[in-house]
Amino acid sequence: MTKDKIPVTIITGFLGAGKTTLLNWIIEENPDKKFAIIENEFGDIPIDQELVVNAKDGIFEMANGCICCSLNVELGELLQKLMSDAYEFNHLIIETTGIAEPDGIATAFVGNNRSSKFVLDGTICLVDAHDIITNLRERGEAHKQVSFADAIILNKIDLVSGDELNEAKAAIIKYNSEAKIYECSFGIVHDNLLELHAYDGNQLENKLLNPHHHHQHDELVAHSFEFKEPLNSEKFEHWITMLLFLSGYQIYRIKGILNLKDESNKIIFQSVRSNSKIDIGSPWQDGEIKLSRIVFIGNNLKREPLQKGLQGCL
Repeated sequence: MTKDKIPVTIITGFLGAGKTTLLNWIIEENPDKKFAIIENEFGDIPIDQELVVNAKDGIFEMANGCICCSLNVELGELLQKLMSDAYEFNHLIIETTGIAEPDGIATAFVGNNRSSKFVLDGTICLVDAHDIITNLRERGEAHKQVSFADAIILNKIDLVSGDELNEAKAAIIKYNSEAKIYECSFGIVHDNLLELHAYDGNQLENKLLNPHHHHQHDELVAHSFEFKEPLNSEKFEHWITMLLFLSGYQIYRIKGILNLKDESNKIIFQSVRSNSKIDIGSPWQDGEIKLSRIVFIGNNLKREPLQKGLQGCL
């Protein structure tokens, strides 16, 4: 295994959306990669025993160079096993169960000591073109999977009409207007899904330069704010720490470019649940309007307390 950070891709999606089919396609399309694959439920892995080279501690080495294992122990313990010298891989994929909430897994790679070994590349959400509207209407897990995703695979488009496809896309955009939507059948996507760089500071900086708009759909909300006056770093750090401590369970994700007083560079702040990280962005250019832009995505978040808290940091 190289000394570079191991990229991590999370694949999520509701039951029957085709996650394992997509996973198999990604492996087939990237023969140069050595994958480690973690499954939430090992029974979902269609393992051909002839492909198993070695098996111990629930970790299966495969003839194609991949490593498969089940999340039947605490994630941190499993990651420590994989990081031992016994295994060699350069990309980690975690496939969640159909009812899993991906932010719970993403927290393992944001803002703690594992960040030095792994880097979260992004979350892919697979949705069934025929069922997604019903799932979004009836299942809270589907709301979070779609809203948290950095890329959305709209699968099984061959099974719906043109009007149904447009309705499915419109329903997805109501919950997540930022993620790129890929339309496909049989989980076949020809774009590179392994280099989303969704948590890269420079990538976030480019995205956040475009204004965000407040939107609300049922209990899921996204609140965006913009301030010209610089933020006091100590006040902001204290406020955001308390906010995540008290309300981290409601907040799925925060993404922001901050203009801090006496700081010559843009500061990139992001969080998943109660875990957060800060990156140094590019320098503020001469003549560039210094703005803080920050977006909160979560469940039943009230705009007024967030706005008041941020204004108290100016």
